[in-house]
Amino acid sequence: MKKYFIILLSLFILCSCAAGPVWVAKNESESIKSSYLDGKSQALHSKNADLFRDIYSRYNASHINFYKDGIGVTTLKDEKNNVHYYLMVNIRPSEISFDGNTTKPEQRFSYALLEVPRYMKLLKGRDLEREGLEGLAFGIYWPVRDFSQCQDNGGFIEYLYVYFGKNDAQEILAGRKDYKQALSFAEVITSLDLKPAQSVRPVF
Repeated sequence: MKKYFIILLSLFILCSCAAGPVWVAKNESESIKSSYLDGKSQALHSKNADLFRDIYSRYNASHINFYKDGIGVTTLKDEKNNVHYYLMVNIRPSEISFDGNTTKPEQRFSYALLEVPRYMKLLKGRDLEREGLEGLAFGIYWPVRDFSQCQDNGGFIEYLYVYFGKNDAQEILAGRKDYKQALSFAEVITSLDLKPAQSVRPVF
């Protein structure tokens, strides 16, 4: 009986650390979003395919992973229901991972939000000079796991997106504008603790 118990316990530990959903793009084709539902986004993709490949190369050279379909074009509606088109860069850095037992959603969000400038710096101001792109939507995805069971697999995903206007993004990249100051003019959206995404206003 004891032998069977040890086998069952070993199976439980193995399964709790088994690979869960894959949240990391494996290559360039998985990183760059190529199919869109609206014609304008599809046209912007076609016009800027070289830019998206260049961005992928920069981050790949620095060993920073992308979320699947993480590079491309995304949209945001304003209060008047006008649609705006943004350069989209959604990363899934391996060094950002949290233990759900010892952190709260707000702590994870705050940490990731303050890491945005570190990862944004691989972009260039001229990336946003392409016709039709009105700003930068920069996102970070991270896993929340039970570290007592496994630190490398399983858990669930959380994320944040920061939508910067073109000028603010370029000023940040040039070092002429403070990131925290620019956040007061940005749209910040996050999904935490498996809850629906919502717009938030960060307070420092």
